Amino acid sequence: MALCIRCNRCLEVCPYGSIRRAGWGLTIGTPLVLPETKACYLCMACTGLCPTGALDSRLADPEQVRMGKAKIDSNLCYSHLFFDADVLPEDAGSRIGALCNTCYNVCPLPNKAITLENNLLPVVLEGCVGCGICVERCPTRPERAINVVPTGMRKTDEAGFHFRKAHKHHQEVSARAKTDPDKALKGADLLEGKRKIDASGPATDFEFPYELENGTEDWE
Repeated sequence: MALCIRCNRCLEVCPYGSIRRAGWGLTIGTPLVLPETKACYLCMACTGLCPTGALDSRLADPEQVRMGKAKIDSNLCYSHLFFDADVLPEDAGSRIGALCNTCYNVCPLPNKAITLENNLLPVVLEGCVGCGICVERCPTRPERAINVVPTGMRKTDEAGFHFRKAHKHHQEVSARAKTDPDKALKGADLLEGKRKIDASGPATDFEFPYELENGTEDWE
């Protein structure tokens, strides 16, 4: 994020239309993937075009990608609802759900990123790269039974709701700022740091305006 200059070359080259522009707050215009709408299909076309190193040009193998990791909500997954009595509502007179396994069937890295326990229940493995194809194709509505937790995200239970939550937060803060200017969003220091990045040459060093927390899972 610190190196992205919002040139949108990745967005233009993506053959699947997976990359979009953020439309809110200080991240406005920043490329992102919303797998509920369109997942990343791991074609690797974008990594070689990034001029600043925000996308790692050394990545050529889809299995090296680490955008995040999928997480299954057994309270929504059709297969889990069918087999797991612990997640059935108390007033359920019979089994609900069905054998689905869509996430496994559409995964580009089957048995590396996701597998079927006893050939029935989907289980996410360490090889998951966070492409989100399983999220896009998951049939549960309105919420998906499987979501991607972005790499570096601290609250894993917010998987799939990260960007919507950020958007809502921005709207709330903007509303408060109209009545109290002191509560307006401030990001001048961060924006000034991004302006110093020159895309015409090698990536420059970027000094983060805050300290990273050590020991937080996937934060590094």
